Amino acid sequence: DLEDVTPRAGKILKQTYDKFDTDMRSDDALLKNYGLLSCFRKDLHKTETYLRVMKCRRFGEASCAF
Repeated sequence: DLEDVTPRAGKILKQTYDKFDTDMRSDDALLKNYGLLSCFRKDLHKTETYLRVMKCRRFGEASCAF
């Protein structure tokens, strides 16, 4: 749940955002941030695929094609 802001959740988010480099003038910083965003995109794609499969299994749609 996104509204659940427990101390543990805040700590995890802080650790995640600490990995971003805020010095955008550096080429190394841009590559590092691009790499992190690329990983997030891949994870999101995996999640979307999983949810589509679960929807097809749950509702038995005949038009479920990937």
